Amino acid sequence: MNIDEQIERELACIDDLTDVIKLHVKAGRINIAKQLERDLHNSLDQLEKLHKRKELWATVADLNQRGILVQVVKKLAHQA
Repeated sequence: MNIDEQIERELACIDDLTDVIKLHVKAGRINIAKQLERDLHNSLDQLEKLHKRKELWATVADLNQRGILVQVVKKLAHQA
């Protein structure tokens, strides 16, 4: 599964959790809603990590396209 698919999956999970939390709150099941809120928090943390990872790989791809990574690897190879 690629990073975009992981992000989409996490977004769908967040949407589902938000809907279910609302239902439990309206029904007065606050304890269940609080438990689900922890899951929602974890999903948001995971989404943040995925976005950071995607940004990192985009930077790597950009540097590679400009030939900068090749230059760094060659320089490190000569130092070794």
